Amino acid sequence: MYIVDDPTLALIARFVGNASPDGGSDAAFFSSQVAAIEAYVERFPSDERDQRALEWIARNAMHYRQQWQKQAAVSTLASRRCADCPLAGGDQQTPCAIHRRWLKLLERYAADELSSHDYVEMSLALLSAHKNWLKVSQLREPVESGPSPALCAS
Repeated sequence: MYIVDDPTLALIARFVGNASPDGGSDAAFFSSQVAAIEAYVERFPSDERDQRALEWIARNAMHYRQQWQKQAAVSTLASRRCADCPLAGGDQQTPCAIHRRWLKLLERYAADELSSHDYVEMSLALLSAHKNWLKVSQLREPVESGPSPALCAS
């Protein structure tokens, strides 16, 4: 997913989520937005629907896109973890305890309960508080792609 409106969310999606703009989520976004517009205009007479659709787009499109991006990012990142996470016994499907706490911060950010500044500050505090847990043994081979071991809360 390509994110244009929120620099913090764009950073998270690119580096923590290792996301690339493949277009799949964009198609789902457009389908969802068209359905929202159609649901809105169906209550008006057919001769007013084109004008009402344009009004809806002018009033709501940017906010709709921003909310979609936030929710899509949370959904995507909820199931991601570092391949070399030292927690949760190496189980790649189960988020570690730190990931779950970080995801709660991300959900609060997506719900506009936290500012970008507060989100970043609280995420760094979470990583600092658990830095000993997050140390990856030097005996492990480095992961060639994906997030840095220091970002294991991803």
